[in-house]
Amino acid sequence: MTKAPVDQTQNPRAWLKLCIASSIAGAAVGIAAAVWFTYQSPLTTHHVTVSLNSAATMPPVPLEGLSDLPKLLAAEHASQPWAIIGGALLQLGLPRLSVPVLERAIGSDPDNSVLHVALGEALALADNGMISDRAKSEFELVLKGDPNDLIARFYMGQWLLQNGKAKPALVKWVGLMRTVGDDQTWNDRLWTVMPIAAQEVGMSQLTLQALCTASM
Repeated sequence: MTKAPVDQTQNPRAWLKLCIASSIAGAAVGIAAAVWFTYQSPLTTHHVTVSLNSAATMPPVPLEGLSDLPKLLAAEHASQPWAIIGGALLQLGLPRLSVPVLERAIGSDPDNSVLHVALGEALALADNGMISDRAKSEFELVLKGDPNDLIARFYMGQWLLQNGKAKPALVKWVGLMRTVGDDQTWNDRLWTVMPIAAQEVGMSQLTLQALCTASM
């Protein structure tokens, strides 16, 4: 008797194995793509290791990624494998592929702010840094729960700049710079965008540097 074909959408473990294989294969693709495109490491998988200069702000909880791939088969919560794969794809420079995976994770854990901000970042990175309405809605959702979320604040500053609001974007980013202090990843990311906003408002580089170091 001929067996009916297996519907893989009803077999989470089959999908999980497929995604693991895709993540491994994606490593080669990510390395090749880095040669051709400017790569920005995701903030959502970054571990902040310095003390923040703000008692009201907590360091972002990092999304699991490449180093957490061994945890896939032992994951207890339904969203964890998808979150790990989504983080790994982000770290490999494949944000467009990470979007549906992170959506799957959110489907199993809709109240997880880490997943929502990661999805917003994936959408932004997949669109060459442009903050779409969909990405903006993810960041706004996170900020409703935590107005001090560093990553959501950073990308909302980017949205402000893209919509002709350089001054409030710069205010937001200078505040972030004072908060993150000596964290190199955040410093590098902020100094890619702050000079653009400063130029639009007619502020010199020296003045910008002075503002960023004040009260640190």
